[in-house]
Amino acid sequence: MFERQYFSNRKYTLKKELVGRHVLEVLRWASKEMGKDLLIGQGKRALDVGCAYGYISHVLTVLGYETFGTDISNWGIKQAKNQTNGQFLVSDVQTSLPFKPQTFDLVTCFDVLEHLGHPEAALSGMFEACKGALICTTPNKTVEKPVRKLTRDYDETHVSVKSEAEWKKSITENLGGAGMNLASFFDCPVRFGGKLFFKLFNVPRFGLTVRIVVWK
Repeated sequence: MFERQYFSNRKYTLKKELVGRHVLEVLRWASKEMGKDLLIGQGKRALDVGCAYGYISHVLTVLGYETFGTDISNWGIKQAKNQTNGQFLVSDVQTSLPFKPQTFDLVTCFDVLEHLGHPEAALSGMFEACKGALICTTPNKTVEKPVRKLTRDYDETHVSVKSEAEWKKSITENLGGAGMNLASFFDCPVRFGGKLFFKLFNVPRFGLTVRIVVWK
């Protein structure tokens, strides 16, 4: 399902800069919530789950992390290996991750949970693999469908979409951890004069994207 045609239909190759900006903004937000600068990766390991073409892995590598990426898509992993440094392998996060517990200082999972039939299993596996922070983003069920259909950007493969409150309940029951925070945001990218401008709006309960950070 998530092979060449899927990425082609969504013009994924045009989204590298947008993905990179989004990742940095989320890392800044998570750093503030934790009181720890996640933008400093020297001497640390990071894992990006659902890495696709490796755009997020590239950002993590530039920040200094020794970076690993996994994805269920053979096509995505092939592109990641061709486009950025890092170690990439095909793996289904819902069953298991091929890493020992507490291997990574940072685990990221951007816009993946909504595609999974068993997101709680994925969250548990990712949290087990990390010794620091787990960061996820996922659409907010409260507003996603009407907004995405209005903008003709709705993805029928989103089978596990939850509200901010539902994710909080699920994570509290399944992960625990030393700390946790969730927030809903509208990320509004605008390109003007060849430059990409990024405006963020924290909209409790009704933001389009739910940001999640859990740490040990």
